[in-house]
Amino acid sequence: MTKIKICGITRLQDALIASHAGADVLGFNFSHTSPRMITPDQAQSIIKQLPPFVQTAGIFVEQTPEEINAICRHCHLHIAQLHSKNYTPEHARSITAAKVIKVFRPEEDFAVNEIAEFARQSGVNTFLFDAYRPDMAGGTGECISATLASRIFNELDRECFAILAGGLNAENVSEAIQQTQPYGVDTASGVESEPGIKDPEKIEAFIRAVHHAKAN
Repeated sequence: MTKIKICGITRLQDALIASHAGADVLGFNFSHTSPRMITPDQAQSIIKQLPPFVQTAGIFVEQTPEEINAICRHCHLHIAQLHSKNYTPEHARSITAAKVIKVFRPEEDFAVNEIAEFARQSGVNTFLFDAYRPDMAGGTGECISATLASRIFNELDRECFAILAGGLNAENVSEAIQQTQPYGVDTASGVESEPGIKDPEKIEAFIRAVHHAKAN
């Protein structure tokens, strides 16, 4: 079953709706430049009211590994998602308070062996692929081209777990899953009425579409 992450949670009611609908992971964005930015105290307040089977991920862009560890401990996050290209394998190894997902924003000439090398040096085995835009670290609302996504996911080492992100919504996620067979899918803007404000009907439709894709 494809894992489902609903990212950019800023409100308790959205977190509970996503949990009831069947989300596996909720994402909290700590980037100071994101329209979905949340403070550690705000995230902690939401997370302590979640049911026990829902995991939580922190999205990090500007923070140092020390700051990431501190936020993960403060909020009781399960996952640290590293979005900046400046995060090295050494940085990933120094994050001990949570499991690490490394984000890549590939361009068309992306070399898949970069992932294997990062995995070898860092011990990270889970990677998220988001659409590339030079002025944004993620959350672009744009899709990775089907050709590029298929190439990456087909060439990726089978010991690695791949998560697809970038412009996914209820209308396109089933086809994207059929094309790439990802370990998980991640959406933020695709289930929103405005940045940081989730739409319950869009969340439920997205999760139904993911389940339908795997049933076919």
